[in-house]
Amino acid sequence: MPGIWKKIVFSFASVLCITSIILIVVALSTEKWVTGKILCKTGVDLVNASDPELVKFIGDIYFGLFQGGKIRKCGLGSRRSKIYSLFGVFAIVCFIAAMKRHRLTERVANFKEDIFQFVVLEEDYAFSFWLCVASAATHAANFIVVAMSMIRLPKMQTKKPEEPVVTVEDLLY
Repeated sequence: MPGIWKKIVFSFASVLCITSIILIVVALSTEKWVTGKILCKTGVDLVNASDPELVKFIGDIYFGLFQGGKIRKCGLGSRRSKIYSLFGVFAIVCFIAAMKRHRLTERVANFKEDIFQFVVLEEDYAFSFWLCVASAATHAANFIVVAMSMIRLPKMQTKKPEEPVVTVEDLLY
């Protein structure tokens, strides 16, 4: 029969697991893991755009594990397009390494682009990415909590009240 300490620890570990599952489900259901700004380099080169005109050529890009989108601005207004991807194979650390090493945002922005070439101006990890990091941290905390269940706490012993011993001298006073 497990003691009260193990019951408390495993109850807390269960709460951490449920929290982690909720975080993962929320993160997977959104498509904004990485957000960024893209510049239509071809459009800028064609019209020789200067600083105030660059706003017409800066679009947005966002993607997650399974899909995303980009808003292309090449001087002709905004055009939306969907991006379907499968980054679910990467773990969080591999995802970060792939983003930086292989310039994935730029590759995704230029995917299936025949005429225009896009350059990434900025990229940020969005809310869903940080939810997955929080889920991983919750799992790590869960491992620590379960490991704490192996700690042996001293048992509290209840002492029985001693019955008074009455001697002859006590009765004389």
